[in-house]
Amino acid sequence: MTLARDVVPLLAENNHKLVCIGIGTSERAQEFCEHVAFPVDKLYADPDNIVYDKLQLIKNLPDTFFNPATPYAILDRVQKGKTDDLQKALSRWKPWIPPKLDQGLQQGGAFIFQGSELLYGRKDKATGDHADINTLLEVILGEK
Repeated sequence: MTLARDVVPLLAENNHKLVCIGIGTSERAQEFCEHVAFPVDKLYADPDNIVYDKLQLIKNLPDTFFNPATPYAILDRVQKGKTDDLQKALSRWKPWIPPKLDQGLQQGGAFIFQGSELLYGRKDKATGDHADINTLLEVILGEK
């Protein structure tokens, strides 16, 4: 299951809005969307790291490169046979330098809001340690 292919249409059907925020410039966000076939109107660029900093998401060397959660997240993806989309994206990926060098150490997260109320919040512990899409959908579609 992917955001672009599966989740975006489902959320639209149920009148929910998806907003994704990425590090880098708006030009880089556009390139990313083209690269992975993600809707450009759903991705906002945060070149100054304002949103990531406000949410106090993890950004450091140990969690980016040395956290055991990284290989376990990758192993889990391999064991569940969820590597096709990742392999396709990585086969065409070009390395780049973010606007702020320390953004290369930035981990993400997933947050669900209803208005200003936080319904769900999860900070990724390490590279590849993402929120489960099915869990997110349960929270979103259970809140009408």
